[in-house]
Amino acid sequence: MLQMKIRYIPRILILSVLIIVLQQTGFSQAVVTAEEFNGSDNLDRGKLVSTYREYAKRKMYELALESWWTLFNDFPDFSEKLYVDGVTMYRHFIEETPEGQAREDKIDILMLIYDQRLAYFGGEGNILGRKGNDLLMYRSDDKEQVQEAYGMLKKSLEIEGPRSRDVVMLNYISAGLLLHRESMIENIQVMEDYFLVSGLLDQQDGSSSRRDRTRASIDEMILKENILSCVGLDLYFGTRFERNNGDLGLLKKMISYYTSTGCKESDLYVAASEKLFEIAPGSESAHNLAMLFIGRNDLEKAAFYLQMAVMSENVPNETLAEWFYELSIVSLAQGDYCEAINFAREARLNRNDYGKPYIALGDAFIASRKQLGDDFQQRSAYWAATDMYRVAAQVDPALAEESSQKLAICAAQYPSKEDIFFQDFKVGNSFLVRGCINENTTIRSRD
Repeated sequence: MLQMKIRYIPRILILSVLIIVLQQTGFSQAVVTAEEFNGSDNLDRGKLVSTYREYAKRKMYELALESWWTLFNDFPDFSEKLYVDGVTMYRHFIEETPEGQAREDKIDILMLIYDQRLAYFGGEGNILGRKGNDLLMYRSDDKEQVQEAYGMLKKSLEIEGPRSRDVVMLNYISAGLLLHRESMIENIQVMEDYFLVSGLLDQQDGSSSRRDRTRASIDEMILKENILSCVGLDLYFGTRFERNNGDLGLLKKMISYYTSTGCKESDLYVAASEKLFEIAPGSESAHNLAMLFIGRNDLEKAAFYLQMAVMSENVPNETLAEWFYELSIVSLAQGDYCEAINFAREARLNRNDYGKPYIALGDAFIASRKQLGDDFQQRSAYWAATDMYRVAAQVDPALAEESSQKLAICAAQYPSKEDIFFQDFKVGNSFLVRGCINENTTIRSRD
């Protein structure tokens, strides 16, 4: 942290500075109390207190100042409220003073009030947060002062942890972004800061609309600066993943941030997701991976993770139906027609009012027809598909139009009456479509 430049300190503060110096490491003396320093013949402390507080309560700060300063210098350890009131007064004086040396002097005094409060009453995390906030507010145009405020706020967050106040988190990110614009800290450091604050917010108990607003404000600041770009995430997490890809916390953090920033196409995100599944397998994570690989057109891996998903325990039947249907579609796209038929049937078993598996069955029947033998046997697949498309429209009216289109295609592929006659069959009779279709259907002709 940079040394703060004290431009001017009034004579009346010399005693305060001396007291603070005596407390630093290297001095063996105990803290000098007001009674020891001033003796029994000092001014009536009670009168001073009542005088300054009465004026301060009425916001007559100029009139409160003389009594307050006497207490600040002569009785610095009598009450922490002295410093709270001092901050209130000097914030008022700073706001009322135009830019210039007089205003800078008042800011220096405000900083000194925080220092003396810390010296006598402790609470480093709390005091540094408040001091850093005020320094950033009043000297945000001074790069060195912003850097000093940034250091104070960071130390405050490290000490206070999840107890940190929202304003400290917000100002810490704000200070970091100011320094980043001046090329005083790297993009990686701003991301570290963001992850630190996000982690503290995650650790806070319960739900809070105020915390949600804080998180939203921080996210907005970071996104506006394009800090969390996909390339930036790769740069930040790349070496960390290589060194410690077995860290469950790191993997979850990576997946969370890549997801929230829309960077799920990143190879690093895919690697982290697969590693997380390897360490902590689960039905949801397997299904998420399957969807990820479908998007990347890697159907082999998509099928693998879908099978992992449906094999998991305690998956609700409705969910299983959807996942088996997806597995059927992937298998069909891979050319595994019999597997597609089997998975579609599993989907149907888990939910009998689900229309899409019937569409999948019809499509798979037709796709597998070349396994049935001669042309007549292949055309029988369209009879079995017709049965499936009709059921699909019955159980799910939303599929009626799609089913109607597919039924028209099937009807055009039925054999002719003549072909049926020469095969020694009759229209309307029952027929077993063999192969992995293995369905009883009705003989139909196209004419």
